[in-house]
Amino acid sequence: MKKIMVIILISVVALNAYSQVENQVDSKTTKKLTKAQRMEQRRIEAEETAKLVDWMVENKQFVLEANYLSNQYGERRVVSSNINFIAVDSSKITIQLASLTGIGGANGMGGITADGNISQFRIEKVGKDKKGYSIRIMAMTHIGSYDITFFITQGGHADATITGTTRGKLNYHGTLVPLTVSKVYKGMTI
Repeated sequence: MKKIMVIILISVVALNAYSQVENQVDSKTTKKLTKAQRMEQRRIEAEETAKLVDWMVENKQFVLEANYLSNQYGERRVVSSNINFIAVDSSKITIQLASLTGIGGANGMGGITADGNISQFRIEKVGKDKKGYSIRIMAMTHIGSYDITFFITQGGHADATITGTTRGKLNYHGTLVPLTVSKVYKGMTI
C-alpha cells in the first residue's frame, strides 16, 4: 500500500512539473508572437503615417503644431501646441505665436497672429531614402514678408524656421497634423 501511495505521489509531482514546463513554453511562444504582432502593427502604422504626410505635403493642407520654440541662439522653450502653430491651406498661411498667460499681445493671447498669402511653395525630397521633405515657403502677411523653411520626416515630425526682413529667426519644433484634424485655437489677426 505504501508503494502505491509513493508511486501516485511521484506521478502527481512529475505531472505537475511537466505542466509547468509546458505552460512556460506556451508563455514564451505567446510573448514572441505578441512581440512580432506589435512590431508588425508599428510597421503598418509607420506606413500609414508616411502616406498621410505625403498627402498633406502634396495637397498643401497641414498644420505644424509646435511643442517647442527656439531662437537663433538655440534657446528653447516648451510651448502649448494648440496656440503656437503654422497652418498652411493651399495658398493661405497663418503664423501664430502665443503665451499660456494670454496677457497682452496683438492677438489677445500674449503674442501675434498673422494671416497671409503664399507666393512661393517649393518642395524637395530629402534624406538617404528620399522620404523626408524640405519645403520652402515665401509668405506675405499684413505685418511683413517671411521666408519659412520646413523639414518634415516621414513620421510626421517637423521643424520650421521663420526669417523676416529684420534680423533674427524663430524655430518651431513639433508635429505635422492634417488641417481638418488640427485643434488649434486661432487668436485675433492683425
